[in-house]
Amino acid sequence: MKVGTFFSGVGSPEQALVNLGIEHEIEFACDIDKYARQTYLKNFDCKNMYDDITSLNMKDLSPVDLLVFGFPCQAFSMAGKRGGFDDTRGTLFYDALRYLKEHRPRYFIAENVKGLISHDSGKTFRTILDCLALTENYQFQLAPFENLDYHVHYKVLNTKDFGVPQNRERIFIIGIRDDEDNNFTFPKPFHLKKKLKDLLENEVDEKYFLSDKTVERVLNTKFDDEKPMDIGRKSYRDEGLFKTLKVGGDVPIFEVKSHSLHPRSGDPTKGGTGHLSKQDGTSYCLDTGNAQAVEIKGAALRGRGHGKELEIRKDDLANSITTVQSDSIIKHSKIRRLTPIECERLQGFPDNHTMGVSDTQRYKQMGNSITVNVMMHLFKQLLTNNC
Repeated sequence: MKVGTFFSGVGSPEQALVNLGIEHEIEFACDIDKYARQTYLKNFDCKNMYDDITSLNMKDLSPVDLLVFGFPCQAFSMAGKRGGFDDTRGTLFYDALRYLKEHRPRYFIAENVKGLISHDSGKTFRTILDCLALTENYQFQLAPFENLDYHVHYKVLNTKDFGVPQNRERIFIIGIRDDEDNNFTFPKPFHLKKKLKDLLENEVDEKYFLSDKTVERVLNTKFDDEKPMDIGRKSYRDEGLFKTLKVGGDVPIFEVKSHSLHPRSGDPTKGGTGHLSKQDGTSYCLDTGNAQAVEIKGAALRGRGHGKELEIRKDDLANSITTVQSDSIIKHSKIRRLTPIECERLQGFPDNHTMGVSDTQRYKQMGNSITVNVMMHLFKQLLTNNC
């Protein structure tokens, strides 16, 4: 199968195909960001890498069976005027349309933020569908102009419904060219087994931790050490604090809370001010600036274990604690940003997929990426029965 991608980022569709073992050839990829191209080419081989989609003569590009593009959402100058293809001129979506019109691949997948559906009171999304669809979710589309006659299916999918503990909602638009292939159904969500704590690194550099002043400024609160608790008490052992809530199997954790450090303003009676935090086992949606943080309530030493003092970890969490009667701990809160590797895990990539560029670029690349696991489940539905 021949594959091409626009706005390729660091290769989420390509990684999904590799994970699934689907044989494919990457005919082309394209991204304006030089660091994204650097990461992409470190991990994948493609016949042609382009940088600026607006400068491409689509006739010169190779035809492919599958085109994937996560296009930026821009206002369409004539949106809502029912001009079809011409309504999209001047936008990057128009450039993806140029390829679809020229080569008509068998399948395409387009991805965008959930807000695309309501953008410009729904006119933007309506224009996109008018350009593409012969049918929409199996219903015939009667457009007053010529379109590309694809069978189009669209739905909002959330990353946390497909095995990754990140709350990330995105609209996916699936295009199928031929009637005989049009048996597509979106994958069904399933229960999330992994929690955010399962993806955290054991050893984290101190540079990722927020200073006390930053914590107080951002969250407008102080995190003081709490009273000691005797970990030898039967009640704590019965609660399983030292058996189930662990990172990597050796570091006791009592709580993992997700924080979004984005400043917010609005009506305080509607929850529109301050920061967001939650303890549902998932992260907030990754962003390009890495404003996502975790608060880890763990252990600082008090007492002795097996006759010698327990070692204090640099991240203020104790090493494995033996639950003997004389041991006790102090619950302690520390807040840190997610590491690049943790962001990679929350997007379904292998560890260090983005290694080789700065942390700033690594965060940007993960914030811009499509979640690999979601792409895998879409490919299973779309390709495995038709390849």
